[in-house]
Amino acid sequence: MLRLILLCCFFQIAFFSDAPCTIDLECMECIPDNMPLVTSHRASNSSVVIPVGDEVVFSCGGGRLLAYPLLSTVSAVCEAGRYRVRQDTKLRHLLELGCQENIFEDVLHTVEHCVSPLQGRAYQVVEASRSTRHLATMCFDEDRGLPAAARVSNAAANALRMPPHSEQRSPLTLLGNFNHMFDANTRHAAEKLYSDDVRMNRRLREIFRHEKFTFADQALTGAKLLSSYYFDDQNMRVTDFVSNRVPVWKSVANGNLHHMHRDVAKFMKLARPHATLDVYAGTHGVLSLRTGHTRTEVFLKPERFPVPKYIWTVVHDRKSEKALAIVVLNDPFVAVSEIREAVFCESACGRAGWLLGLRRQRNYEVPLYGLAFCCAAHDFTAVVHEMPHEILKNVPAGNGGMLTELYT
Repeated sequence: MLRLILLCCFFQIAFFSDAPCTIDLECMECIPDNMPLVTSHRASNSSVVIPVGDEVVFSCGGGRLLAYPLLSTVSAVCEAGRYRVRQDTKLRHLLELGCQENIFEDVLHTVEHCVSPLQGRAYQVVEASRSTRHLATMCFDEDRGLPAAARVSNAAANALRMPPHSEQRSPLTLLGNFNHMFDANTRHAAEKLYSDDVRMNRRLREIFRHEKFTFADQALTGAKLLSSYYFDDQNMRVTDFVSNRVPVWKSVANGNLHHMHRDVAKFMKLARPHATLDVYAGTHGVLSLRTGHTRTEVFLKPERFPVPKYIWTVVHDRKSEKALAIVVLNDPFVAVSEIREAVFCESACGRAGWLLGLRRQRNYEVPLYGLAFCCAAHDFTAVVHEMPHEILKNVPAGNGGMLTELYT
């Protein structure tokens, strides 16, 4: 009997000792809050797999590791799903190897075509060499607490082409100090608002209590404007910043907004060997709900944090000067008689061969899931001024300028 128990233990140890070290980048509970970059292995399908015996290198860029305050980089060997650290030979779980601060930064930054009163922002990472790599830029409406337009690229490592500029932090002026103070206040308010869907929807229903509006089973959630899937696997956590959140109805967020995000992400990866695509995303308008004989605009705080009427994405191939704008109507309550007015261009979604998920079963035409329509560049910018028209000025009008074909 004792021999049988020992034999079972031996097989268990042998089995688990062959277990690789897997880092699931989408599992928030499985990785540190400030996850270091894995610089020795590539991620695939949102996970990094390190075979037993392989050495892995974790880097905090310009920061330091929590367990090793003097080090920004640490090497470890995978042993039975954990990491034997070279520096002190200790066997550690991944959660112990986080960085002291998030390696990704959301900073105030000069952004091309982003003019006052909009605020320029950059999502960036400081490399171990102290150089800065920009992953996305954003024009943020600080007054209303809402992202107006953002940009990301399918270039390698999501590196954005930026006009020449300095990353040096110069002493702040009085105006600069005020900008940072208001920015910090907005972030705090947004984090509180989007951290709890129950509290957000309780606030929404309180606002409309006297109008007695019937929300049925609909509820708001804080959805991402730039999808995690737009970024290379290890960069996907850059989308967790609260400035990237917008209030969206859950049926829309889980419906056509989700399908649009996945289709655009797949197209970005498919196009990478052939073309560098710029992807812009933003919001337009304020949703209004019919209360009696009038319509009431939806703000989650007085004149701040509006629920956007439209959430849009523009995919632009600068080399061929072709583009396509996809618009999702964030209004599951829209009446059939109001659809013609809400759809402000002749939709071309049916001709876009790469919108596979969105077009499946024609659910993109269902308002409950977020009515989606596709516009030619100039038809789109004539209505949506959050998208700078200068960027698409060389795109031919009509079908000739529409990015509808798959890259082969």
